[in-house]
Amino acid sequence: MKLLFENKVNGIMGVLFFIGVFLVFFLSWKTDPNLKGTPLIPEWLSDWTDNVHNDRRRTGVPFIGLGLLAGMYLIYIKRTKVFYWGLVWFVLGFVVVIAEAVQYFLPSRSMDLKDIFWGGVGSTIGLGLPFVVWYSIKTFKRNSHWK
Repeated sequence: MKLLFENKVNGIMGVLFFIGVFLVFFLSWKTDPNLKGTPLIPEWLSDWTDNVHNDRRRTGVPFIGLGLLAGMYLIYIKRTKVFYWGLVWFVLGFVVVIAEAVQYFLPSRSMDLKDIFWGGVGSTIGLGLPFVVWYSIKTFKRNSHWK
């Protein structure tokens, strides 16, 4: 039963990660960079992302979600060494670079190093939150009298 549950969790996490990466690529490569009128995107979110002041920062938002998802999965599968966190951060960074590199070849889009920077910031925040929570709990348990 435990193995069945673990396989389901692995499958669900893999599908969610794939959907997240797919959405990053889809939204990065669509002809119009504005999200107004995009199906499944709430109006309040498209208003925020289409605001000129949020033009670059919006790139980091999906990577916060992907980082949170990947970080929670690392904790779940007990791959908590810094190497694994760095590897996942590198993979997320690679996704940002691919999304931006393809934009170079799209007539209505342009590659922007600031987008790569903000994608890295989003990945760092997304991975950082579960790491800090996990490390804090681990440290508290180790130093606690209630073991």
